[in-house]
Amino acid sequence: MRANKFFTGLFALTLCTLALISCQQKDLVFDHEKTQFEPISNAVLIELIAPVGTAVDDEIYIFGAFNGLDETTAPGAIQYQMEKAPDTDNKWGIYLFEHDFKNGKTLADGFSFVSKKAGGERDIKGKPVVHTLDAKFGSAYNVWADRWAAYFSGDDEQIVHNGPVVYVQNESGFGKLTLYMYGDVNDLNGAWPGMNITGTENVKGIDFVYFDMGEESFGLSETLIFSDNGADQLKDYGPVTFSDEPVYLHILADGTIEKIDMDGKVGHDGPAVFVLDGKDWGMNATLYMWGDVNDLNGGWPGMTVTGTQTFGDYTYLYFDLGETNKGLKESLILSNNGATQLPDYPGNDELWTIDQDLYLYMGADGVVLIDDPENPGDVVWFDPQAKPKEEATIDLYFYNAADSLIINPDSTATDSILPLYIYSWGSSEVFGAWPGMALASMDSISILGMPLLHTQISGFVGDAFHLIINNNNGKQLPDYDINASEAANEFYLKITDEGLTELSVAPKLGRK
Repeated sequence: MRANKFFTGLFALTLCTLALISCQQKDLVFDHEKTQFEPISNAVLIELIAPVGTAVDDEIYIFGAFNGLDETTAPGAIQYQMEKAPDTDNKWGIYLFEHDFKNGKTLADGFSFVSKKAGGERDIKGKPVVHTLDAKFGSAYNVWADRWAAYFSGDDEQIVHNGPVVYVQNESGFGKLTLYMYGDVNDLNGAWPGMNITGTENVKGIDFVYFDMGEESFGLSETLIFSDNGADQLKDYGPVTFSDEPVYLHILADGTIEKIDMDGKVGHDGPAVFVLDGKDWGMNATLYMWGDVNDLNGGWPGMTVTGTQTFGDYTYLYFDLGETNKGLKESLILSNNGATQLPDYPGNDELWTIDQDLYLYMGADGVVLIDDPENPGDVVWFDPQAKPKEEATIDLYFYNAADSLIINPDSTATDSILPLYIYSWGSSEVFGAWPGMALASMDSISILGMPLLHTQISGFVGDAFHLIINNNNGKQLPDYDINASEAANEFYLKITDEGLTELSVAPKLGRK
């Protein structure tokens, strides 16, 4: 139900004097409403009184210094997603256990809330809100949020950028995305791990985080390194020459960085070298250049792959060479990050002029020019092994018979049950970074009366996945290996305290 209690200013002020939480603008916490969730001894219970108009199917997350998340990275972090109270439509709750607090931080270091649909928490003036709380395990706390950011979306105020801008459609999964730069100016906008996100902006329907470079960066050529605040870093991107034209990038879940234009298509900074990968080097391929300028775009083994792009049925690696390099004459050397190199292109001490896109195939016989990127098979040297891999789907069905795995080893209390997660390594991290995906987010189904959890993952025929069931609290089951042997695959697995096993009677046999 919606809150039907309207308080006079005097009554509300009296309540605020009882608050335990301090905010940037005013005390927002009050204890006059009955808790909707039962407190438990080894957790902090936070109950949020959401702003009027919050959708009942919205996703609300808590973030702050205690978990290392911010307004842009919290949405999607299942561990910190709040649950709507069952008996009211204006209250949401979450239990925070000891393992939810990172790097010695607590709620006293500041926290806030963000709605996936309506944005971050704001005060009556539209400013971000930060709460502080000296919380105790076993206690419950109420917090009042005034508004979401969407409340102010009707304002005509436009974001003003200070000089060039780098926009990032961020699907990296990093807890804190940072940007480091080197080139004409090393440590531009900050020493390693570089600068933090400046803000968020929706451009033509695409949600971006952005980095303002500053007016002094105009004309500079810089190589970009994105990282998870210095922990996990992606391959170098660039160099990029900063100008009045913003740079729009897309970081995919696998760490690939692609340049995009505002029609959602791949855009390029000047001419590009497209490579059909018959060596199966993938993102480990590098491109070195010598000629008019030796070490162009990087010393040996050269520049890393900028991204991938599909023409017809074929997906190419590509290297953006940079608009400022047009007209230079270079010899190209493709290698497996320097370990194995192919003969120079064009060869015979000839040089290629960087004036248009170049399409190459690298295979057993070296590097060959492609005339038509959509029909590379028309040339006699084409290696069938270079054709795109066949896509595959894998349906996973789990019967959960685990017991002690989901119990916090530090407590014997029955209220210490922890959620299970599934992580996968091998061909790809299909469930995201550790601990992976919560089993609770899977579909619950019943086959022949057997309760099962179901999810579907995608990959390619021949992919191998190593599954690890864990509780994100130091306990995990042994790896269980599966393979995508055909286009459509099904696995029925049982979760026990000892590990994953195949169900002895596959429910699929009884389906019609």
